[in-house]
Amino acid sequence: MHPALAPRSAGCLLFDWDGTLVDSQYANYRAMAATLATQGVELEQEWFDARTGLSSAEMIDALVAERGLTLSRSVAELVAERDVRFLAEAHAVRPLQPVLEIVEASRRRLPMAVASGGARHVIEATLRHQPFHDAFDALVTRDDVTRGKPAPDIFLTAARLLGADPSRCLVYEDSDEGIAAAHAAGMEVVDVRPYTRTPTG
Repeated sequence: MHPALAPRSAGCLLFDWDGTLVDSQYANYRAMAATLATQGVELEQEWFDARTGLSSAEMIDALVAERGLTLSRSVAELVAERDVRFLAEAHAVRPLQPVLEIVEASRRRLPMAVASGGARHVIEATLRHQPFHDAFDALVTRDDVTRGKPAPDIFLTAARLLGADPSRCLVYEDSDEGIAAAHAAGMEVVDVRPYTRTPTG
C-alpha cells in the first residue's frame, strides 16, 4: 500500500467508482462516443476525460449546451443506450490495484461505501465481477440524491448510511468534481490520480 493512500485515522472510507476503484475510463468513453456518434456528434476523449465526475446525463447536457447541439433522441434514451453498450463490456473492467490494496487492507476493519455519480444498475452489474464485490457496507449513486457531484449529497448520504460523522470520513476520488464534493461535505479526500494513472511519454 502506498503510504499516501493509507487511511490513517479515518473512521470510514468512501470510494468513488469509475477511475478510482475500477479502470473503466476507456470503456465508458467508448460507450458514450459510440452512442453520440448515432447523433452525428464526435466526442473527443480529452473532453470526456476532463468531465469524469459528471453523470452520463449531465455530461450530455454539458455537451449540448457547450456546442449548441440539437439531438433527435432524449437524453434519457441516449443514456440508456450508453449503459447497454457499457454493460456489454462490464465483465472486462478491472480494479485499480493501488486502491484495491486499500479496500483489502480495510475490509472488516472500517465501514466502507461506494459513493459514485454513476448509475446504480451499471455499478451493481460491474461490481459483481470485482474481487471486492462483498467488501462494502453501502452503495450510493447519482440515482439516490437530488444533486450530483460537485454537490456533497452523495458523500453525505453515504456517511449517514454508515452512521459516521462526515468529519471522520476519508474519500478516495479521481475527479475535480468529486474532490470538490468531498470538501463541501467536510471530509478529507485523497486524489488517487497520481497513484493510478500510468505515466505517458
